[in-house]
Amino acid sequence: MKNKMKSLVAVLALVLACALSASAQQSMIQTTLASAVSGPSLYSGTPPNISQTVTLASCTGIAAPILPGTPSTIIYIDREAMGVFIINSTSCAATVNRGYLGTQASPHLSGAMVLVAPNYAVTLAQGGNPVPNGLFQQDPPMGSTCTASNTTTTPWVNILTGAQWLCSSVTGGWVAGWNNPYATEWSGQTATVAAAAGVLLPSGPTFVVSGSGAITGFTIPLGFNATSSGEGCFNIISATGSTWTWTAAGNIMTAGTGTAGKMFSFCWSASLSKFVPSALS
Repeated sequence: MKNKMKSLVAVLALVLACALSASAQQSMIQTTLASAVSGPSLYSGTPPNISQTVTLASCTGIAAPILPGTPSTIIYIDREAMGVFIINSTSCAATVNRGYLGTQASPHLSGAMVLVAPNYAVTLAQGGNPVPNGLFQQDPPMGSTCTASNTTTTPWVNILTGAQWLCSSVTGGWVAGWNNPYATEWSGQTATVAAAAGVLLPSGPTFVVSGSGAITGFTIPLGFNATSSGEGCFNIISATGSTWTWTAAGNIMTAGTGTAGKMFSFCWSASLSKFVPSALS
């Protein structure tokens, strides 16, 4: 019996070690709901109907549980976390535990943004904070430092409020990310991005653009809710001595010029499926 126990412990240790090595390379994955999800509504006047099945546009990154009864993957929609217990890899229909990790079950519209956070079981097995990589029940400590290259998963998401946080390569600390009310009042610069000709990836709610390339559109960044029911804005500061342009060839509504020393806001319009600039020069 003792030898069998030793063998079992060795196998579990090996599985955990492999999972830990993989977790260091994990990132959140973003997808959308393929259909609406029912849930209790205080204003509908109808009895609660909480579906335990959600269907996703993509099931990339979603895995079946490693430990019995413990989900390996958490999905996060609006402000509700759900633990995934069964996933159909063909239809991407997932059987879930609603209102997970202290969040509340609620209805969700078809096309709503979904964040996928893997490796919940690994974190739990370590005996640490019982939440998956990237999903936490609080904000990061104010004034704490971080290193972008050593941050396992980005963004940091407070699942109780929906606020996201990003590790800034400029300040070396946590700054307000997408869907974060602090982004309009206290938003540190996330990075300086070169305006190379073509599509640009916003690094956060506020960043600097240098160079003189013509931006043809924006790549939707991880965690940004550019969906049929989503919203969001980001600010671009034009670097000193840099004059760049943007065109209307892609997902920007109107062409314009980024004059040096000015800041321009681009806001997502769900009805137009484009970013609308605050000014044209």
